[in-house]
Amino acid sequence: MNFGENEIISFVHDYFFGTSPSFACIAAVICLQDTIEGSVQFGISRILGSVLGGIAATFLSLVNANFFASRGDVFVCVFGVILLIWICNAISHKEASSITVITFLIIIIGIDFARPIIAAVNRTFGTVIGASVSIIINKTVKAPVIK
Repeated sequence: MNFGENEIISFVHDYFFGTSPSFACIAAVICLQDTIEGSVQFGISRILGSVLGGIAATFLSLVNANFFASRGDVFVCVFGVILLIWICNAISHKEASSITVITFLIIIIGIDFARPIIAAVNRTFGTVIGASVSIIINKTVKAPVIK
């Protein structure tokens, strides 16, 4: 097997047998809002945050591994957090700042530092599934009418 096959097998194993479904469950609960529009907006914010945090964690973990002696170096964490908050503000998505930073820190500090790309994909995929479930629930479950 080559590197790509190992990554695919690892992703499938981690997603179906690992902790990744917890990200989908958390996203489903958090994205469930009062209105469908609110769920969609919150879901988009979470997905954007997961993507940005995952990309930054993947890139900075490679920088960290090549230039610093320790993994999860404080400088890389601080620089990443500042950079991500700045990016979210610059693209006018301040509401995505918290999930972006959380995703970044989860990956860079060590929940799955050895495989940041897989962790980023799992996190984003789980968020997409969870946000989709919350939108479906919001569309199908009607609030009771109070008389």
